Amino acid sequence: MKKYAVSISVAAIVVVAGLTVFGGSNQTTAIENSISHEKEQKMNHSDSAFKNMTTKTYLSNYNSIRDELAEKGIHTLPFALELEKKTNFYRFYYPKQENSANEKAIWVSVMLSGDQKTIDGIMYEGVPDVHTVKAMIQATGLIWSPELDQFIANTNVAKTPKEMIVSGVKVTIEGTPAQIKVMVDPVKLEAPKKL
Repeated sequence: MKKYAVSISVAAIVVVAGLTVFGGSNQTTAIENSISHEKEQKMNHSDSAFKNMTTKTYLSNYNSIRDELAEKGIHTLPFALELEKKTNFYRFYYPKQENSANEKAIWVSVMLSGDQKTIDGIMYEGVPDVHTVKAMIQATGLIWSPELDQFIANTNVAKTPKEMIVSGVKVTIEGTPAQIKVMVDPVKLEAPKKL
């Protein structure tokens, strides 16, 4: 009878230990799945961040990056949305005292969607200002990478347009050491082809 009771006790301990181990394993797997799902959600969020971004959100992002850079002693251009009445183009940066004939002119134009609130594209044109270009791109919400950093670092040798797509954002660069054009666009789905 004692042997029988000991056998039941040992069996119970083995079952409890087994459940604890497997339960812990399931809990660990659940935590890993949760973390993986959170990463996926963040990735999906960043993939679509620029597709419906308003100018207000964009400027808030840009100014936040600009403030962080200023604390490190890095200067970037001040962006503000304004309408150039002569051309009817919206601009983030366009110094009034300069014009396109000036060799050192810089301007940043923004194309808006039909609602006049969401951004359809941004274009930097003028003398290279790598810090402003980086901040301009980062403000779209994409996750910065060493590859993108390298891509931007080579802006002054892109005589023919080069393109990179990161987190749903298309970046196109062309120019010379004296003058560059950088375009940033949300990646759109292509319209279905007609049969």
